[in-house]
Amino acid sequence: MSPIPALTEEEIDALVPTFLGPTWLKEPDGSWTLPERTLGWQIAGWCAEYINAENGGPWRFTREQLRFVLWWYAVDENGRFVHRKGVLQRLKGWGLGQGPLARRGLPG
Repeated sequence: MSPIPALTEEEIDALVPTFLGPTWLKEPDGSWTLPERTLGWQIAGWCAEYINAENGGPWRFTREQLRFVLWWYAVDENGRFVHRKGVLQRLKGWGLGQGPLARRGLPG
């Protein structure tokens, strides 16, 4: 079997990432679309209050992690969770291995 040839810099620059799910939706002005109703802000506040970061300060989500939490805990007008199943797949080192999403898990 022949080895796969390496991409050139031009080919790498031409790659377009694929974004799936509401975490990546943007408004026409370029700002991130956030859920209208979510328990995610309370989750983020709880994490900042009760989970310490590696430097001993309060835990802070990355912007992407926070958007994911906001969407994961989105509720409809009746208070029911909008998303019942989900997958978050990232490369090693993205931050979940040591953060509150890994420590506490996401209810399913």
